[in-house]
Amino acid sequence: MSDWYQIESNSLVVQVTSKGAEMKRLFSREWHRELLWLADEKIWNRSAPVLFPIVGKLKDDEYELKGKTYKMPQHGFARDMEFKCTECGTSEVEFMAEATQETFNQYPFLFELRVRYKIEDSKVTISYFVKNTDRQDIYFSIGAHPGFETTILSNYEIRFEKEEKEYFRLNHGEVDFSKVTELKNANLEIAPELFKDDALIFKKLKSKYVDLVDKKRNEVIRVHSNTSHWGIWGKGSVPFVCIEPWFGLADVKGHDKNLETKEGIVTLNEGEIFGFSYTIEMKVLEVEEPVKKR
Repeated sequence: MSDWYQIESNSLVVQVTSKGAEMKRLFSREWHRELLWLADEKIWNRSAPVLFPIVGKLKDDEYELKGKTYKMPQHGFARDMEFKCTECGTSEVEFMAEATQETFNQYPFLFELRVRYKIEDSKVTISYFVKNTDRQDIYFSIGAHPGFETTILSNYEIRFEKEEKEYFRLNHGEVDFSKVTELKNANLEIAPELFKDDALIFKKLKSKYVDLVDKKRNEVIRVHSNTSHWGIWGKGSVPFVCIEPWFGLADVKGHDKNLETKEGIVTLNEGEIFGFSYTIEMKVLEVEEPVKKR
């Protein structure tokens, strides 16, 4: 049985479960509503899973390492691990999981994974730390997958901090870098057909944050990070959109399955720690008052 933990500020309430160290609720006291997709087993039974030690899907759900083949499901196993709460405060909480015999069968490395949540006013910062506790280099990808409730999709759009040029699509779970979709400005209209070919993949964004804008309410959910790759995903007309900062991505079309040469893979030396953070912040758009005619 998993345990639940709550941290809060005057603006936000966050609830996290020890299973997968996953954020399951992000409630805005100012906006009086839930911001996260509340998991639904019939549609998508996650809310904000932690992706480790891979991001996305492997070709044939397997990879090769030093002459051996290992099986691993999409997005890895961390999202289904039971984490231990190592710091349980009212505004900050941290979880930790380590390698087990079960993980070793899929991933032959020793590691320590920590996930920390910290609230400051209308912002929550989620930090990931991977420590190499092995006696060899380890190879991994890591990423976030928060899904945001959108009620009516057509009321929302994605806005980038800077003008971006392109994104890529998945082809049977693999990233196809040979096919580029051009972006004409810093906005991306959201519609069910946008996700007909699965997630949108962004590489080397100039933008440091991505906004999910509710045009009717003039409200913004801002996701800020410095990751090497980003994903944006929805599920047809289902009312949620995921904005996902990643270090790593699914197998690229044509890859030979070698984990050490997989695009976006992180190599971590013995005893070293890799860390990154992303923030989710609530903002209100400033709307210019119309000029009154005399």
